[in-house]
Amino acid sequence: MIEGIPVVDAVVHPYDLRAANWLDGIGEMQRLGAHRQHTLYTKDPHWAMSAPDFLADRAADAYGCAHAEFAESDVDLAVIHSLPNLGFTKGPVAPLESMARMRDLWPDRFLLYGTFEYQDTDKAIAELERQVRDYRIDGLKFYPAVRYSDGSGGGMRGWRLDDADFATPVLEAARDLGIRNVAIHKAVRFGGAPMDSLRVGDLEGPLGRFPEISFHMVHAGYAFLEETRILMAGFPNLYANLESTMSFVALRPRVFAEILGELLFWAGPEKAIFASGINIVHPQPLLEAFAAFEMPEQLREERGFPEVTPEMKALILGGNIARTHGLDVPARLVAIAGDEFEKLKVDGLRPPWSALSAPSALSGGSS
Repeated sequence: MIEGIPVVDAVVHPYDLRAANWLDGIGEMQRLGAHRQHTLYTKDPHWAMSAPDFLADRAADAYGCAHAEFAESDVDLAVIHSLPNLGFTKGPVAPLESMARMRDLWPDRFLLYGTFEYQDTDKAIAELERQVRDYRIDGLKFYPAVRYSDGSGGGMRGWRLDDADFATPVLEAARDLGIRNVAIHKAVRFGGAPMDSLRVGDLEGPLGRFPEISFHMVHAGYAFLEETRILMAGFPNLYANLESTMSFVALRPRVFAEILGELLFWAGPEKAIFASGINIVHPQPLLEAFAAFEMPEQLREERGFPEVTPEMKALILGGNIARTHGLDVPARLVAIAGDEFEKLKVDGLRPPWSALSAPSALSGGSS
């Protein structure tokens, strides 16, 4: 909790970025570019990992990630996102098996989203059925581009969430299997994903076709803000997941105020969701900055943005994501009271990244 508000981090995805998992031909400068994104989102170097620590198999370091979430920050509960191959690695970036292991180690703390990287509809549905059956996933994470090979090295090909031959049958299967939360990556480019695949226009059809599914636009407001607020104003089942965008509250507070103000003005406080995206950024500086955040008076006067009240912050920091999952937060807080992480921070939060396994001790090492 922070200032008495329970916190649910809506995106946790520790990466497998050891050198052995990068595609052949990915140079050291490109690998260091991934670490640069981490440091770019981290205003205070105190909260940043070193390059060797970041460019390791953090997906295999379940305790290090859980410790950062729950002993080093005010986060209480979290949603783990499995990530597929994103075009620059040989295998998944956050493998489902590793993410499920982390959930199973601390089931009172975590929910789990599955994922897949198939473009073949039948294979995608079969994989979805397997994940529901074998891993008891609580939701799905989609990436709107997939790696392909054409004999010349391959690349990334985008796909749309309103595609009648692929996405629609997969969403129908997800609905029929009881999946009620679907997160879709937008706005932030990954691998060699074409920019068109990161736009938000393909959400309109599925939002109307699947009203029983809550769609979470991940990185909402980072780009395409005008289109995003129009969609959010028109569809009650669209939520703004603020991963990456949330980094601006500490890094670029005026930009954050303008983004959040537009979302609140058009869609209200019930539609925005806190997410850190750990390990791309540590959650605690974001939480501290948001707890202290006030909507600038100039923006309230000139653009009609609302004052951000403690009640609004409670919705954004945990109430909204808990509602979409039917999550009983008070019962979860009782379940975790006195667990290993609560005991560790009795005398205060632990130092950032203080329980990471050394890269050489992780599965596959760092090289």
